[in-house]
Amino acid sequence: MEGAVTLRRGEPGYPEALARVAHPPAFLRLRGSLGPAGARRVAVVGARASDEAGLDIAADLARGLARAGISVVSGGADGVDSAAHRGALDAGGHTVAVLGGGLDRLYPAGNRRLFARIVEAGGALLAEQEDGVHPTEFSFPERNRIVAGLCQAVVVVRAGERSGALGTAAWARTIGVPIFAVPGDPTNPLAAGTLRLLREGARLAAAAEDVLAFLGLDLPEPRPAPQLELQGNEAALWQALGREPRHADVVAREAGLPPPAALAGLLSLEIQGLCEQRPGQRFLRRG
Repeated sequence: MEGAVTLRRGEPGYPEALARVAHPPAFLRLRGSLGPAGARRVAVVGARASDEAGLDIAADLARGLARAGISVVSGGADGVDSAAHRGALDAGGHTVAVLGGGLDRLYPAGNRRLFARIVEAGGALLAEQEDGVHPTEFSFPERNRIVAGLCQAVVVVRAGERSGALGTAAWARTIGVPIFAVPGDPTNPLAAGTLRLLREGARLAAAAEDVLAFLGLDLPEPRPAPQLELQGNEAALWQALGREPRHADVVAREAGLPPPAALAGLLSLEIQGLCEQRPGQRFLRRG
């Protein structure tokens, strides 16, 4: 893949932290930057089919961690992973997506714009597979050991009983990486996995401050919001967006725009990090 490099075990640039995982990758394909040597990293992972509250929690956690200078690591998947990457980017921070296939076989395809944004913002895409290798059901559990191995802590936001995020927590446990879990409604199936982790001794993470305190860091004061200089369609769409996801047609109607023009404007706002797209062409305000 153009712009990618190969990091071989034992050579400069290869993450030393991966030496502690079972079967460390012989090589990694990297596009972008893993950040400075010694950078602190925290994984924020969870269910692909998360509820809206879980997505908001993941994004808020990632924003807080990124503001404190933490690199947010996740798996690039739909749901919690994507929300974590976007939260870090919203805060102007660094994030790493560890993928299940080759760097030229990006999965899920719907996250291509997010992956491009990660690299453009100085973050990284990382893969254990050669270029040309498609992800499989077996490559994702293997990917999870890399996510855990890179980090000083793993935070699980939403997880059902059989969620792959629990696999990341299991890898973390085997190498002594602290595990945090976000509590949830006991009647919510997506909280079953995180509640089990808490019963098994995971630390509680209600906000980024919980993780930062463990790492000996404080949450910085929020930076003043920059003045937006949107014009035309983008300005109208920004006013029509809210903090809850709304279908593009609803936003278009409130902005007084035809759906094609509204969708183009919403995608432009998404590229600027000012809005987020959820499944089903639903958008909400960010920033």
